Amino acid sequence: MITLKPLNELPVEAVSELWNKAFEGYFANVSMPLDRFIARTVNEGLSLEHSFACYADHEVAGIVLNGFRDSNGQKIAWNGGTAVLPSFRGKGIGKVMMAKNIEYYIEQGLDIAYLEAISKNQHAIHVYEKVGYKIIDRLLLLSCDQLNRGNYPSTNQYQVVKGLAVDAVALPFYQPGEVWQAQWQSLKDGESLIVYDKGEPAGFAQFRRTFNSSGKLLGITLYRCEVSPGRTDGKAIMLTALQELWGSEPDCKRSAMNIRAKEKALVHLLE
Repeated sequence: MITLKPLNELPVEAVSELWNKAFEGYFANVSMPLDRFIARTVNEGLSLEHSFACYADHEVAGIVLNGFRDSNGQKIAWNGGTAVLPSFRGKGIGKVMMAKNIEYYIEQGLDIAYLEAISKNQHAIHVYEKVGYKIIDRLLLLSCDQLNRGNYPSTNQYQVVKGLAVDAVALPFYQPGEVWQAQWQSLKDGESLIVYDKGEPAGFAQFRRTFNSSGKLLGITLYRCEVSPGRTDGKAIMLTALQELWGSEPDCKRSAMNIRAKEKALVHLLE
């Protein structure tokens, strides 16, 4: 018998421990200490009230984390992590847990649900498709430790204004997008660059900088770099943003997270 129990009925220490145990042997190391688990829960808008521990015959077997947001009049759900403990894997528990979670989404009146999966995790992707998910795009993770300062054309015709990540939300062409972690609510500590052409907003980038305990810049992660629809100079606008974002900083780790593969011009510039 498979049952689900809301995570807010468990001590947060037990929830954090369950997360780490359920993701043992995963494709990427996503284990984290308690303070980081709590910070991620808050930063990503995850709700322990609407997330669950899975029990198989009264023994804890897995975990599923959910976040809810309202976007353009729709109620959106995001699966922030689903995993089964090693001793329960291969028994179909993941599929039952996901199916029950979808039933819960329906009960809550959700309009659409998103998740991301590592492409090599074909078993999980198959389970997600079985319960109704469809692949809509590939997301790319790119990084480099040494910037290629090649000979790029001058983009001095544009002006760049720096600010908070939330500043981009006021742009007339800003859309929340399907990538949860690239939405402004997940980037409250993030920053933005808005590119202007003759006083009109033409594009933007949203990013996050990380520092060590001494205040030294460790890395800059790009989450979005987009152009106002209809522009014929989109590549130059994105290049302006990227040069401003990375070109003027000292050498540090530069990353681009969850960039949609269909954004071919941006992917080409990043590569």
